[in-house]
Amino acid sequence: MSSIHYSSFSEINLPKSFRLILVLFFLGVNFVLPKALFAYEFAHYMIDAKTGKFLYGMNYEKKLHPASLTKMMTLYLAFNELKRNRMNLDDLVTISQNASLEPSSKLWLSPGQRVSIRTLIRGAAIRSANDAATALGEHIAGSEAKFADYMTLAAREMGMSKTVFKNAHGLTSSKHRSTPKDMAILARRLVFDFPEYYNLFGRISVRALGKNLSNTNRRFLAAYPGSDGIKTGFTSAAGYNLAASASRGNARIIGVIFGAGSVSLRNERMTELLDLGFSRVPKVSAYIPMFSLNLKPDMINQIGKNSLLKFSKIPMRRPGVLVSPIRTRDVDAKQMEEILEGIESSLMQVAKQNSEVFEDSMPIIFDDSFNSPPSRPKILMEDKEVTDLETKTSTIDKEKIKILVGFYYNRYNAEKDLPSILLSDPSLLENVTLEISEEVFRHKKGFRIRISPLSDLNAQRACAKIRASGELCDISR
Repeated sequence: MSSIHYSSFSEINLPKSFRLILVLFFLGVNFVLPKALFAYEFAHYMIDAKTGKFLYGMNYEKKLHPASLTKMMTLYLAFNELKRNRMNLDDLVTISQNASLEPSSKLWLSPGQRVSIRTLIRGAAIRSANDAATALGEHIAGSEAKFADYMTLAAREMGMSKTVFKNAHGLTSSKHRSTPKDMAILARRLVFDFPEYYNLFGRISVRALGKNLSNTNRRFLAAYPGSDGIKTGFTSAAGYNLAASASRGNARIIGVIFGAGSVSLRNERMTELLDLGFSRVPKVSAYIPMFSLNLKPDMINQIGKNSLLKFSKIPMRRPGVLVSPIRTRDVDAKQMEEILEGIESSLMQVAKQNSEVFEDSMPIIFDDSFNSPPSRPKILMEDKEVTDLETKTSTIDKEKIKILVGFYYNRYNAEKDLPSILLSDPSLLENVTLEISEEVFRHKKGFRIRISPLSDLNAQRACAKIRASGELCDISR
């Protein structure tokens, strides 16, 4: 009989400074503890970097505080200026008072100081310096407010439909929000649009202003084989965020995490997510190119807007080919047939309704897997013919079988355990539906992980492995 997995105070992985605060609190010291110290909204998203296809995620459409993941867009737009020869790495920027007053982390730049673009990029990318990020934005667009608008317009061009930027660094602002899915789109752009600059994110340290700047992501870079970036983030409102990329052989995975409880938990979750991604990604896949962008700092003026943009009226960039938000792994043969039949009418609608916005930015690539349904394995039975009715009944039985894993007093603990549970058995990695459901177990209310549909054999095998690890697992029909 396996023990129930209860979340307790001892399981909460908090930095030592937070634990000291808790001790003082219980000793009666009178102060207010911020809610964010205890729980953040946890969300994550993973894609195959070469194709942009979804691999795994949860709560990834939720608008949350991106923290310093914001600097990925600041750096993307800086790289864009360099590539288009509108500025050079050795150009000197005069630091404004506004930039110098940004809170840490920072390079401690002084008003009037002249600093190279190279130094500002290294500071923003490696040290996550807020003053360096602001100085870059002001240099590119003329002011921090105009640069924030430019960042948001660039996000729309990329297909980041739920992102709004209000600054160049990511410090908390009520309307400054993004999603794990949007940040994965941006991360993929950084990897493939600027390979000549992307290597910067994988460095453990760089030299700038006579100092060695250590990478805020150095722990994960050193611990996870194949990792080469990209960016960390933390604020008390956001929690610990991370956009990471790693490669193994011919495959590359991009993962994004929002709202981890600490640096160690963030790295642990990302390790599990990338492992899960590599288990799902095809061993051989062709790179699907992204549509080209023509980003300019004066985009705002070109469309007749100012810093008070109403972003809901700004259309997302429409790619040059027909796209679809439907994920291939969720489409059966009948649905695919209906999609193909509807392509002609969809093209006519696009021509007539120019105001429509496509949700995704990637073209559908039709390969052999779309042309016919997956082959059914042969069933060998002695002296008995397998009829269509029996096969249909077997499928129905399979769809009714699910497993319920663990028992948690909060949804967050269930979500953070989910990747490691999926990795416990290969049958849990494909063609299953995942759900965190509220359940009553032994007269107690809590949350359990629901995985379905499974065959009876796969359910029995998966539960046996999960129970062997000390976790609760029940089969339900």
